Amino acid sequence: MNISRVLLTGCTVAGFSLTIMGSAFAQASQVYVPPSALVFHNLDSLSKAQVNWKSLPTFSKKSSYTNKYTTALNLGTRICDAFVAVQGKDQNKFADMATTVAGLSGKLGANIEQALNDKMFALVKQGKWTEVRTMLDDQQTTVKEKLNRLDKDAAILVTIGGWVEGLNVVTKSLSSNYNADATGIIRNPKLVEYLIGELNSLSANAKGNELVKDMTPKFGEIKNLVNIEKGKPVPQENVKKIYEISSALIKSIEGAK
Repeated sequence: MNISRVLLTGCTVAGFSLTIMGSAFAQASQVYVPPSALVFHNLDSLSKAQVNWKSLPTFSKKSSYTNKYTTALNLGTRICDAFVAVQGKDQNKFADMATTVAGLSGKLGANIEQALNDKMFALVKQGKWTEVRTMLDDQQTTVKEKLNRLDKDAAILVTIGGWVEGLNVVTKSLSSNYNADATGIIRNPKLVEYLIGELNSLSANAKGNELVKDMTPKFGEIKNLVNIEKGKPVPQENVKKIYEISSALIKSIEGAK
C-alpha cells in the first residue's frame, strides 16, 4: 500500500472513522479514510525498528465520568487503544480496553453485549488476532449506529477522542524513532479542518464543556503543523510539537472528572 494514500492518522477504528457521521461526507470529499490496521501496519513497516505498541498508550481503565461529553471523548480514546492492543497482540491490555469500552458505551446508552466480548476474549487466548480485529470492527460499527441515533454530539466526540489518541500514539512513536516517509500518515490538513468543522457543529451545551472548548484552538495548531507541501515529510520538530499537543489533550481527556 502506498503510504501517500494514508491520509488519516491513528485510530480511524472502522466504524469510528469519519464515516461515523454517515456516508455523505465520504462521498462528497476525496478524503481517503483507511482502517486502523492499515495505518498501524504502515507505521510498523516504515519504522527503522519495530514499533513497541505496548508502550505507546496509557491504556487507562477509568470509566467513570460526570458528563456525556467527557464520557464520549474517553470512549473514543479507549476504542483506539483496543485496536493498539490488538496490533501489539497484548492479551491483558485488550481485555482491559474491551471491558472499559463496554462500560463507557453503556453510559452513553450504546450497550455492548457481554457475550460478544467473551467471544473475543476466547479468540485472544487462542491467538486469533485477525478474527479479533474483525469482531472489534463489527462491534464498533454497531455501537456507532446506536450513537448516531441517540446523540450526534456524543458521536462526534467519540470520533474526536479516537483521532486525538491515534495522533498521540503515532507521533509518540515517530518522535522517538523519526522516519520521514512515515510522516505521510499525519500530513492531512484538510482532515483536521473537517474535524474543526465538526467541533463547531456541536450543540451549545457540548461546546460549553471545558474539554471541548480547548479542542478547537489546539486543532488549529495541529492543522498548521501538518500543512506541509505534498510529497514532503512533516519535519521532526513539527512531529514533536504535535505529540506534545496531543499528549496534553489525552492527559486532560483521561484525567477529566
